[in-house]
Amino acid sequence: MLRSARTELKKNAFAYRFVLPYVLFLCLFVLYPIVANLHLSLQEDGELGWGNYRYVLSSLDFATITSNTIVWTVGSVFLQSCLGLGLALLLNQEFRGRAFFRAIILVLPWATPDIVVAVAWQWMYNDMYGVINDVLFRLGLIDHYLPWLAQPNLAKAAVIIANTWKGFALSAMFYLAALQTVPHSLYEAAEIDGAGIWRKFTSVTWPVIRPFIVTTLMLTTIWTINYFPLIYTMTGGGPANATDTFVTYSYRLAFRFLEFERSAALSTFTFVIILIISTFYTLFLLRRGDE
Repeated sequence: MLRSARTELKKNAFAYRFVLPYVLFLCLFVLYPIVANLHLSLQEDGELGWGNYRYVLSSLDFATITSNTIVWTVGSVFLQSCLGLGLALLLNQEFRGRAFFRAIILVLPWATPDIVVAVAWQWMYNDMYGVINDVLFRLGLIDHYLPWLAQPNLAKAAVIIANTWKGFALSAMFYLAALQTVPHSLYEAAEIDGAGIWRKFTSVTWPVIRPFIVTTLMLTTIWTINYFPLIYTMTGGGPANATDTFVTYSYRLAFRFLEFERSAALSTFTFVIILIISTFYTLFLLRRGDE
């Protein structure tokens, strides 16, 4: 038994040597920060305790930032997914210049730096000379210029729209890659059966790309919850905490109010939420795979 184990170990030693750097990388840059952040969040007057978590979860701002995070995440992910899927379906069709439009539409938003996107949209939303107000006013959709980033509900919508523009391209890329896996023979068979566009989508396209959609939703949800630069650059979490999310509020706790332990507690809470979401998504994928 022992000899066979040693033989197996020698046989896999080459593979272990390749895996070891990745394991060390994970321990150094992933596991250690998580453990260090957890330890910091439990610091309370030189002792370990749950006081920072009680303070964060019972603070008056917690309900607001939780609501904001849900609205921000659900709104962004929904719009990115719908827009991304629609564009992927269009860009999957045969037409002249398809490669050019794919490059422009899919690469430009995704490749633009976050800060550049945030500053550009901040200027476009300007309540005095922003292009968005000007266009809406000329079209007769508004009768006065709107203070997009100064009014709470408008600010929420503004950051979600900006984030949708920034993130839809990545969703579209994933969906476009998924559409490439649908066999053309299935579409031909559906056409023979007299299926229209909607029937082909629901009966052929959707069943094939559904696992890809679930995976994309999981990734975009995690990235959106953790997304910091755009909101903080455009609004700083304002006005009146209207666009504050877990990550922006955690940043302000640490670097504006110097409450590092409470910021670490909120960061750990956010990590647990993301871990739960990821677990549910993974279990769903595994169950679908078993079926």
